[in-house]
Amino acid sequence: MLGLVVCGGSRHAGAARRAGDPGSAAEAVAGLCRRRREHLCPMPRCSLYSLCLLLCVLLPLYNNASEPEGPAPDPAHYRERVKSMFYHAYNNYLENAFPYDELRPLTCDGQDTWGSFSLTLIDALDTLLILGNVTEFQRVVDVLQESVDFDIDVNASVFETNIRVVGGLLSAHLLSKKAGVEVEAGWPCSGPLLRMAEEAARKLLPAFQTPTGMPYGTVNLMHGVNPGETPVTCTAGIGTFIVEFATLSSLTGDPVFEDVARRALKGLWKSRSDIGLVGNHIDVVTGKWVAQDAGIGAGVDSYFEYLVKGAILLQDKELMSMFLEYNKAIRNYTRFDDWYLWVQMYKGTVSMPVFQSLEAYWPGLQSLIGDIDNAMRTFLNYYTVWKQFGGLPEFYNIPQGYTVEKREGYPLRPELIESAMYLYQATGDPTLLELGRDAVESIEKISKVDCGFATITEAFLKERDKQAKWNGIPLLLQKLYVNSQPNSDFSKCQSILKEISPLLSMEAMVFVTEERKFSQESTFPNTYTFDLFGGVDLLVEILMRPTLTTQKKKQKISDDLTKDCLSILYNTCICTDGVTKRLAERNDFVLFLFTLMTNRKTFLQTATLIEDILGVKKEMIRLEDIPNLATLVSSFDQQQLANFCRILAVTISELDTGSDDKHTLLAKNAHQKKNLGPTCAEINQATLLNIPGFIERLCKLATRKVSESTGTSSFLQELEEWYTWLDNALVLDALMRVANEEPEHSSPDSSDESGVANTSSRTQLPQSMKIMHEIMYKLEVLYVLCVLLMGRQRNQVHKMIAEFKLIPGLNNLFDKLIWRKHSTSTLVLHGHNQNCDCSPDITLKIQFLRLLQSFSDHHENKYLLLNSQELNELSAISLKANIPEVDAVVNTDRSLVCDGKRGLLTRLLQVMKKEPTESSFRFWQARAVESFLRGATSYADQMFLLKRGLLEHILYCIVDSECKSRDVLQSYFDLLGELMKFNIDAFKRFNKYINTDEKFQVFLNQINSSLVDSNMLVRCITLSLDRFESQSDMKVVHVLSECRLLSYMYQMNNRTTFLFRLINIIHVQTLTQENVSCLNTSLVILMLARRKDKLPGYLNALQKMEYDEKYPGFILNNFHSLLRFWQQHYLHKDKDSTCLENSSCISFTYWKETVSILLSPDRTSPCALVSYIEEPYMDIDRNFTEE
Repeated sequence: MLGLVVCGGSRHAGAARRAGDPGSAAEAVAGLCRRRREHLCPMPRCSLYSLCLLLCVLLPLYNNASEPEGPAPDPAHYRERVKSMFYHAYNNYLENAFPYDELRPLTCDGQDTWGSFSLTLIDALDTLLILGNVTEFQRVVDVLQESVDFDIDVNASVFETNIRVVGGLLSAHLLSKKAGVEVEAGWPCSGPLLRMAEEAARKLLPAFQTPTGMPYGTVNLMHGVNPGETPVTCTAGIGTFIVEFATLSSLTGDPVFEDVARRALKGLWKSRSDIGLVGNHIDVVTGKWVAQDAGIGAGVDSYFEYLVKGAILLQDKELMSMFLEYNKAIRNYTRFDDWYLWVQMYKGTVSMPVFQSLEAYWPGLQSLIGDIDNAMRTFLNYYTVWKQFGGLPEFYNIPQGYTVEKREGYPLRPELIESAMYLYQATGDPTLLELGRDAVESIEKISKVDCGFATITEAFLKERDKQAKWNGIPLLLQKLYVNSQPNSDFSKCQSILKEISPLLSMEAMVFVTEERKFSQESTFPNTYTFDLFGGVDLLVEILMRPTLTTQKKKQKISDDLTKDCLSILYNTCICTDGVTKRLAERNDFVLFLFTLMTNRKTFLQTATLIEDILGVKKEMIRLEDIPNLATLVSSFDQQQLANFCRILAVTISELDTGSDDKHTLLAKNAHQKKNLGPTCAEINQATLLNIPGFIERLCKLATRKVSESTGTSSFLQELEEWYTWLDNALVLDALMRVANEEPEHSSPDSSDESGVANTSSRTQLPQSMKIMHEIMYKLEVLYVLCVLLMGRQRNQVHKMIAEFKLIPGLNNLFDKLIWRKHSTSTLVLHGHNQNCDCSPDITLKIQFLRLLQSFSDHHENKYLLLNSQELNELSAISLKANIPEVDAVVNTDRSLVCDGKRGLLTRLLQVMKKEPTESSFRFWQARAVESFLRGATSYADQMFLLKRGLLEHILYCIVDSECKSRDVLQSYFDLLGELMKFNIDAFKRFNKYINTDEKFQVFLNQINSSLVDSNMLVRCITLSLDRFESQSDMKVVHVLSECRLLSYMYQMNNRTTFLFRLINIIHVQTLTQENVSCLNTSLVILMLARRKDKLPGYLNALQKMEYDEKYPGFILNNFHSLLRFWQQHYLHKDKDSTCLENSSCISFTYWKETVSILLSPDRTSPCALVSYIEEPYMDIDRNFTEE
């Protein structure tokens, strides 16, 4: 089965959303028919003509929209507007044009255009159902049955008759029952509309009787193909049948329709050029191309569309493979800056640099194959044209930015709005709703007349074209070009840039502020014009000229001119799609920018531009390629180094693939096999560690107080830095916010971190702004340290971080800065997403918690989170319990631990217990504390936390507060498991808190609500129970008999139920680092059973449960595949296997032996899975690929 309709992601998103599921309803229909295969799409192409199709697409766009929070397009309002527009056109057709094919809205009469079928009525059928007008639908069906006759002496377009008549009838037929229409017995394989569609389609079949299988363009409905009919047909007229014809074959049982459609597709496929392109028109008799222009627009468009939709409809890999091959050629030869031009099909040379309005279907098609990023970029190009003219002209000259003469009109084509619908389904991007709003407003304002909606006239669009406001940018660029030539006076360049800069910076300001959401204009014409006329390339050339010239006396560029160039480039990048990506592809320019960072006057502008460029760069830059990197870094002051950390964050983090399936263990293993050496990110991490003093400087930055950050910078310098951190947001607005807060929080004895500076605000930024500035510095530094801690050089980084006292330094800042009292400011760092709270305070807290988690995880330095008194407490706990003291505690250097009354871990516990129930911090807090417990289980560590009430706090959150957040629950379950594992005192405390059956049932319900989240706790309980059963201590025996949790897990039927469910919720293809723990928990249950010679009993129980659930073999076959994967996955994973061994106290050798026994092919072995799978259900040789 093809997984086609899947949306991609971006680096801002955590998970991709599914755009649709083409298979579910299909199987239901096919089951009713009891015919051929089960691949039948419930809704073939909705072929509505002109305005009807436009409205059919607009309506679902708004039907699927959520209610807005601000003054964005109101979905309810526009739903009603769309309905009103439809009925304005439909009622006028009935009154003025029926029974003709079409309404002529200007003259209020009708005309036949496609065969005298009352075509508008057929087109409107499914629209009526979508609008819920079942009564009118039934009336129109009756009218069509009485009035439409296909046995007439009329020459009809094969293409148009198929998509409009056959498609319209089929879609209405298949929608009818869902819409509440009473259908006849045998539906969907019988019905009046289906019979009409079949009759119409049979009239088209003679056109396919050619040597190539490719059909003629026209057929006489009574006599077949006329003897003198031209054999030249457009590509779309050949390849646009598979959707309707395959549906007909499935519903009628007659394969002839699908067969001829497939033969036509194969004829086109064989005729493609050596570079993989098809032309515009072909001779269907000889197979020779007549028109050799290749593109995605008129004459070709629906061929590509039907390959994709046919592949989805039929779940046909061959059709999808054809399209993907075409897609490669299209991208290689026709795509330029996310536009698609026309090229010569054999050479790939540009023949027409135009955009045709029919091409606007392409972004929607891209979204159907999951190529969301490219789809959005192309869509926004097309949307720019719409905004310029209030509609899409038939032809638009891309280089000139103008319409093409005699092709200026807009006949209400729906393709762009259809693409918006698909993309909105995939992304939820509100920009797409704005297009829907613009379409409604434009069509009503420009196109509405008394008798319907008319084509937007060429004269009107010409007038709009003349009124396009370029603000003199092309002329200014021409002057800039003349004055920037070698030996020119660069001072004139600066004066020209001073004129250009305000035009672009105003648009950039709108882009990066909250006000953008409320703007009626979502495009930025000035920056677009600047790029369109070559401004970006010209500025790059000006900046790099001193490095490119061979003259002995090189031209000098002033700092002010450099700053202006960099600022304009940055503003263009953020407002115009594709610019940043183009710059990122120029490695010479990217490396050149680093050389500009040596100049303090241009540092901030350079750093901001580099960060933006590296964020979209496909291939990560190698830090070792930067000229004199160590010297460059050593020249930075503390503020510059903090800014530089924003750039480093991009270069040392593994690239996000943007697709969920790339994060599966299968995909990761395959990637590791192909890339055996270190990744570029890992190489960059090593490069940083080789810079003398780098980690020490980061530690000082992370732990310095705000008072220490105040240097000799002037007010203007500080303000410039603040301005840059806000990504060019409204600085005055930000200043007003924090200035208003200042009097509220100031006092004469305020500390360094919360008080007001004594100096006047006229000469220094307010202290609260300094605090916020420092917070933003620290979160970038902590991020870099955190990434380095998780890298290959972890031990080296650990040693340096300990030596430079990062942990005690953070402990000293905990109350005053890191977990200070929440400010009343609503200022956010990047406010583009109104649903994301990215305030500096919150971001710093999360980054701090991530650092603690990485620092503590499986490392003996975790005891640096305590102070000396707390370390003594750990020793006392071990002594009292008569167990050896942990070596890491004994070996901890007391001069490096936290000072003060409380260590960092204790402080964290205190704030954790005060957090609101649904706070997102709970997840990170629990992860940080859990990492302190991970590794070899330490009784002293557990008791240290138990004495501070951690277990009771966790149980309160799980049981009494009934927390609903899955992330928080997962982190609390994991923490609870580590806290209780092998600790009889913890189970005793658990039983004391969960002291009623009702409470215990709530606890079980939380566990069972998601085993992926709670399986680690299940594993810890199982391991603990096994150890307790082997002990004879009276205290243990008493707790075993009293504890509800242990008693529950003691029952074999409960353990087998957990085992069955754990195996059932995972599959090899969906295994990730997150859910592979379910597989290991399953193995723990079976390993412990094997120890007691009870493994056959568990396997027998699984077999019985399979039969009870009525799918014999499914669970055991799945488990067999999972274990085969497990063997491969852990074969060379020394770190992972050590973690399994330490956390379970079961040797990894025993893990491997158990898996080998379970996978034994010996069907006589009572411990082999194959012994419990009956032969008819055996599927253990199933292949799983890592490609």
